[in-house]
Amino acid sequence: MKNIKLTNLTLKNFKGIKSLELDASGNDLKVYGDNATGKTSIFDGFLWLLFNKDSNNRSDFSIKTLDSGKEINNLEHEVSALFTVDGVPLSLRKVYQEEWKKKRGAPIAEFTGHKTDYAIDGVPVKKKEYEEKVGSIVKEEVFKLLTNPLYFNEQVKWQDRRETLLEVCGDVELEDVLAFNNELKELPAILKGRAIEDHRKMIAARKTEINKELERIPVRIDELNNSMPEDTINVSSIEVEIAEVEKEIDASSAQINNIKNGSAITAKQNDLRQLEMDLESIKRELESDATEQGYKVQARIQEEQSNISIMQRKADDAKHQVAILQKDVQRLDEKMSELRDQYYKEEALTFEHTEECECPTCGQSLPEEEVIAARVEAEKRFNIKKSNELERINLTGKTFKDDKGRLLEKIEQLEKQTPAHAEEIQAKEKLVKKLNDELNQLRGSIQDARQDAKYTDKQQEIQKVKDEIESLKSSADEAVSAIEKEVAELKDKRSELNARIAQHSQAEASKKRIVELEGQQAELAKEFENIEKELYLTESFIRSKVELLESKINSKFKYARFKLFETQINGGLKEVCETTYEGVPYSSGLNNAARINVGIDIINTLTEHFGIRAPIFVDNAEAVTRIADTDSQLISLVVSEKDKQLRIESQSEDMKEAI
Repeated sequence: MKNIKLTNLTLKNFKGIKSLELDASGNDLKVYGDNATGKTSIFDGFLWLLFNKDSNNRSDFSIKTLDSGKEINNLEHEVSALFTVDGVPLSLRKVYQEEWKKKRGAPIAEFTGHKTDYAIDGVPVKKKEYEEKVGSIVKEEVFKLLTNPLYFNEQVKWQDRRETLLEVCGDVELEDVLAFNNELKELPAILKGRAIEDHRKMIAARKTEINKELERIPVRIDELNNSMPEDTINVSSIEVEIAEVEKEIDASSAQINNIKNGSAITAKQNDLRQLEMDLESIKRELESDATEQGYKVQARIQEEQSNISIMQRKADDAKHQVAILQKDVQRLDEKMSELRDQYYKEEALTFEHTEECECPTCGQSLPEEEVIAARVEAEKRFNIKKSNELERINLTGKTFKDDKGRLLEKIEQLEKQTPAHAEEIQAKEKLVKKLNDELNQLRGSIQDARQDAKYTDKQQEIQKVKDEIESLKSSADEAVSAIEKEVAELKDKRSELNARIAQHSQAEASKKRIVELEGQQAELAKEFENIEKELYLTESFIRSKVELLESKINSKFKYARFKLFETQINGGLKEVCETTYEGVPYSSGLNNAARINVGIDIINTLTEHFGIRAPIFVDNAEAVTRIADTDSQLISLVVSEKDKQLRIESQSEDMKEAI
C-alpha cells in the first residue's frame, strides 16, 4: 500500500489568498472559514500544483489575484507542498507569473505572456520532468478518485464508473450464473460459444426479420387471391368452344375464297367464252372460207387473250388480297394505338394514398411506424397491380405486333408478284396487238360480217353477259367485306377464350404459391417461438447475472450500494450505474452528508483496490455531523460564519490563522 500524506501546503497570491500555510504534519486537518474566505481555493491549489486543474476538473480557471475586478500585474502565483510518500519526503513547487520585456528604444516594458516554473525538492525542473515525477507517484485520474469524495459520483461518466466497479470487484462468469439458476442449463448449447449480448443481437435481428416476413406473407397471399378470377374456369369447355370458333373461321375463310373464285362468275365467264366462240363461228360463216391463215391468227389471238384473262385474274386476286390484308393491318394499328394509349394512361398513374392517422375504433393516433407501414404496403399493392397491367398490355401489344409482321410479310410477297404479272400481261398484250395487226391486214379482203343481224344479235348477247359478270363481281366484294368482318370478330373471341385459359394457368400457379407461403408462414411461426424462448433464457441469464453482480459489488462497500441495470418498459434491461444510499439514488434526493459519507466509503474501497492511500479533501464538511471512518488523511473544509479569516485545526495543534 503506497501511503501519501500531506505535510505542508503553502499558497501565495492564489485565487485571492495572499498567503496561507497549512502545516498538517501528516495529520487530519479542519479548515474553518466563512463563505468566500478561500476554503475551496485550498483544494483548487492542491490540485493545480499536481495536475494544473481545479476541484471541478477545469484547466481553464483563473488563479490571479483581483483588485476591483481587475488582475494585479507583476505578482508571482505560487503553490508549494511537502509530502511524504511511504515516509520519504517530497517537495513540489509551482510558480505562475507574467513575462514583461522592454523593446529597444521603448520607455517601458510590454507584457508578452505567462510562464510557469517548476521545482522538485527545491531543484528547478522542466514541465515534462515535473509531470513525469507526479505521474510516477500516482496517475491523475486515480488520485482524483482517492482525494475527492464527490468526484466518482459527480464528475466521472456513468459508463466509466461502471467499468471501475467491475474492475474493482470482478465480473461474474457464465459458469457462476448457470450454477445460480438451474433454469439456464440449456443456454450453453444455444449460445454455441457466442457471448450473451452477441447472441441477443443476432436473435433480435432475426426476430425483426421474421416479424417483417410474417407481416408480408398475408399480404402476398391476399394479393394472389385477389389476382385469381372469381368464377371457376372450365378449361375443357373453353377448349371445345375454341375449336368451334376455329371451325367457323375456317368455314368463313373458305366462303371468302369461293366468292373470290365464285362459280357464278366462272359460269358466266364460260358462257362469255362460248358466245365469243359462236360470234367467231358466225363471222367465219359470213366471211370467206379462203382465209385459213386468218383463222389461225384468230385462234392464236383468242388463246393469248385467254392467257391475258387468266393473268389478269391472278393480278386482280393478288391486289384484292393485298387490300384485305391492309385492312387487317389497319385494324391492328388501331388496336395497337388503343393499347399504347392504355399503356401511357396506366404508366402515368401515380400512387395516391390518404393516410389514416387515427384508429377507427378508439380514435387515438396510430403509431407513426404503423402509418408508414400501411402507406408502404398500399404503395406496394398499387405498384404490383400497375406492373401486372402494364405487362398484360405489353404482351397483348406484342401479339398484335407479331400478327402485323406476318401480314406485312404476306403483303410484301404479294406486291412482289405485281411487277411480274404486269410484265407478263404487257408482253401478251403486245403479242395480241401484233396478231391483231396481222389479222386486220388479212381482213382487208374479207367480207365485213358486222353488218349482219345474226352477228349483231350475238354481240348484244356477249355485252349482256359481260354486264352480268361485272354485277356479280361488285356483289362479291360486298359479301367478302361482310364475311371478313365476321372472321375478325371470331378471331377476337378466340383471343378472349385463350386469355381465359391463360388466367386459369395463372390461378393454378397462384394456388401453388399460396400453399408454399402458408407452409413458410408455419415454419416462421415455429422459429419465432424458439427465438422467444431463447430471448427469455438470455434475459433470465442477464437478470441472474445482475443479481449476482450487484450482490458481489455491494459486498465491497459499507454504505454505498450500486444499481447496475434498469428494467425498461418492454421488460428488457438497460445498463446504468446509479449509486444509492439506503435506497435513495445519489442523483436525486440524497443529502450532502450522505453524499460525502458515501463518497468516503467508495474512496476506502478504491484505496484498497489501487493500493494507494492519499489525503481526502472534504468540502462543505459542516453538512456532516459524523464523517465516515477512513484511514486516509482527512482535510475538512468547514463553513463557519464567525471565522472571517481561515482558521485551521489539527489533531496536534488547536488552530492556525491565515495571514
